[in-house]
Amino acid sequence: MSSAPDLSIPISLDLAAQHHPHLLRSASYHYPHRQAFKPFTGDAKLLAGQNLSISPLALMINLPGRAIAKSELGRAFFDHLLQEISLYKTDLGRRPVTKMLLRHPFYHYQGADITELMHQLASNFRLSHKDQTPVEYCVELDPREASPENVALLCGLGFNDFLLSFPRTSSRDQLEILREGWRQVEDYNPGNLSIRLPYGYPEQDLHNLRNQLDIILQLKPQRLVLTPASELEHWELQSQHNYHNSAAASQFALAYSAMRNAGYRVLGNDCFVKGKHNLAIAQNQNRLRRTPFGYNSVNAADLLGLGPAAVSQLGRHYFSNHEQLVQYQAKLNRGQAPIAKQLSLEHLGKVCRVIIDQLLCYHRLDISYIEHRYDLKLLHLAENIAWELNSEANMELIRIHNGLLQLKDEGIMRLLFICDTFLTGISHYNPDD
Repeated sequence: MSSAPDLSIPISLDLAAQHHPHLLRSASYHYPHRQAFKPFTGDAKLLAGQNLSISPLALMINLPGRAIAKSELGRAFFDHLLQEISLYKTDLGRRPVTKMLLRHPFYHYQGADITELMHQLASNFRLSHKDQTPVEYCVELDPREASPENVALLCGLGFNDFLLSFPRTSSRDQLEILREGWRQVEDYNPGNLSIRLPYGYPEQDLHNLRNQLDIILQLKPQRLVLTPASELEHWELQSQHNYHNSAAASQFALAYSAMRNAGYRVLGNDCFVKGKHNLAIAQNQNRLRRTPFGYNSVNAADLLGLGPAAVSQLGRHYFSNHEQLVQYQAKLNRGQAPIAKQLSLEHLGKVCRVIIDQLLCYHRLDISYIEHRYDLKLLHLAENIAWELNSEANMELIRIHNGLLQLKDEGIMRLLFICDTFLTGISHYNPDD
């Protein structure tokens, strides 16, 4: 008989959540920093040389949520989305799409519309399931969207990873809807079946979250994505708004501890996977990739975001679409990509991305490699950061040995703060120090 899951918060984390809530936060959605994006100037260099690349590409189709759109979007918006897809065929159409995320397709549209959307994508991009290349095609659903007809359609369209969004509260009706949606998807054996768990809503408390975690551990998802409510409520990913207080920090600590105690591996500090999951295997084999919307095992380092507020990463360039539907559609009516903000990384920015990717993907930092590859004196900075953070926490969060920095589990919990500390140090880097 298996023992009940441990749904308690370790004392050290509980104290940190109460007194230093900024330490305990989800890290994967914060890089590059939102404040770094600037208004888009129409720089044509964003796609320079992309038509020559055949490296794998990730796509995210960001359909508006119900709270944002207020009502059904209708055909006009759908036609604009199809138009945006066609804009990128020349520059990106040759690249195999090995990663895809389609968010809440049935909030506003029916099966025939989603079939048309996938046909448009296949007509303009190289969808890789055609040639048996390994792919991760994920669809995120509200459990109420997971009807047998919708699930069958999505499986037929090539989706092999289903991500169900957990309801904000654990009322009996909502949990039953989740269980029913889970059963509907499970019947089709899609490959991977995962859950997104939001935390930090004002109406959430630890008792409520414990009930949710208990249900999750009973369902045994292959992956759990822990997401701040600020990222879900503020659909524009570049928004600076968040409500991460001590209550949210305690919820984060509880969820993290519960999933780790249940034997899940962690990517970043907010994506939990079973040991045989493809992402866990990629992490073990040092081939895990990260884009602004998550991790993948299919070598997709670049991301094209489609739809309002979608974020893209192409080489050293990042850009985000207009959030407001009026601005998004107006740009497309002029034959322009609906880009609102951009960020282009210079030398130190690229170094920072390598540092962040190593810390998030592998919880370690190859200091010797970075010093040699980028001609940067990093060891002294890393040693200072390790000494200060270990001393402040009165425990070992970071260990450095033979040019390799390794995070302990308590350090992984504080990953966002550690990453931010490194970025601050790099931004003040002086090669003569």
